[in-house]
Amino acid sequence: MRSSSSDERFIDLFTPRTLPIFLMFFFWGFGTGGLWLVRPLFAYELSESFLLVALVSAVSAAPRSFTGPLTGYLTDRFGRKWFVILGAVIHIVALIGQFNSTTYLQYFLMELLAGLGIGAWMTSSNALMADYTQLATRGRAVALRQTSSRAGTLLGPLVAGLVAVTGDLRDVFLFIAACKVGVIIVTLLWVRDSRGRPRPAPSPTSRGGILQRLNLAMFRSRAFLVLIIATFSVNLVTGGTGVFRTFFPVQGANAAGLDEARVGTLLMFSGILALGAAIPAGIANDRIGRKRTLIFALLATSLTVWMMSGMSDFESALLAVLAFGLAEAFATGTNQVYAMDLAPDDRRGAFLGVWSLSMIAGQVFGPIVIGSVADNAGFQTAFITVSGFLVAAALIVTMFGVETRRVRQQTSEHPP
Repeated sequence: MRSSSSDERFIDLFTPRTLPIFLMFFFWGFGTGGLWLVRPLFAYELSESFLLVALVSAVSAAPRSFTGPLTGYLTDRFGRKWFVILGAVIHIVALIGQFNSTTYLQYFLMELLAGLGIGAWMTSSNALMADYTQLATRGRAVALRQTSSRAGTLLGPLVAGLVAVTGDLRDVFLFIAACKVGVIIVTLLWVRDSRGRPRPAPSPTSRGGILQRLNLAMFRSRAFLVLIIATFSVNLVTGGTGVFRTFFPVQGANAAGLDEARVGTLLMFSGILALGAAIPAGIANDRIGRKRTLIFALLATSLTVWMMSGMSDFESALLAVLAFGLAEAFATGTNQVYAMDLAPDDRRGAFLGVWSLSMIAGQVFGPIVIGSVADNAGFQTAFITVSGFLVAAALIVTMFGVETRRVRQQTSEHPP
């Protein structure tokens, strides 16, 4: 994205080079929306067990814990584009396997394979996005990426539902695979490869193993530790397996007396508001700064989780969900921009790959721990616990975080 001016308009961010990037993210989000619908339904159809349904959702993130860092390291050496395509190809293979699955075990194994592809896609696409953006406009560029992805995830369940109604539930896997084919076509034909600046050739005495070439010093900084804490905290609540989407439906039914239709309506409202708030969040990142916006996002998310702990009727649930949609847009977008800013130009892939581990940890371990608290002390205590954790994270960012919008030199970044 050419201009580095913080006054650049959103329309100026749409160029022949960047439009395919946003289209690529839309296709991926379109398929993800369908996946959120079919994954629990198909798992229950094969197993008739709620525990096994939850297990599929949890283990789908497990392969990303090693594919993310590995993909990041490889993209720094060989480029981003082909790993974006590889991630989509692996996911297509897994989806075809799921379409043909007749037992829960087959479906479970294909979900593990899908996790490999998703992990490769997430790291390589984030590195690609970081390469294509400049510091002064990165907040708004990531906001546009978020908007295109969220538009896809909102439309995906609707189309997937129509596919399931007119055909069979397993046909949804073919719909998702078609979305991944769209990702491959766009990436192959219109996306230019990118990577950070090449590093100077190492001296004979500096050549060593992989760990040496990764330069682990970038992971030992205070800024990286703050980023990890903030990322874990954000993903503790957000995402497909975060506390909100895992426990809000149950809390809404038990405490607020909501039926499934109203819970679904509230989740839709939250998604629509998050879609609309993505662009204001991007503007705040570029105009106010990443640190202050992230602090606001953590505190706002904490407030919305606390509001969920006191839900008693539809009105209180609606207020909490709408507030959460706003907070989620600010939290997820700002967190990603902050990570891209901190990533060294020549090791972005490796940095973002290791950073992704904190995302996975929040989405996997968070619901397990909070679920244990809910079992022993009730949902209200569990939600208040999460709220307190988010406040603590905001205080840590306030005291130890750095403002990356001003620290990094804008002239050091060049679009591919």
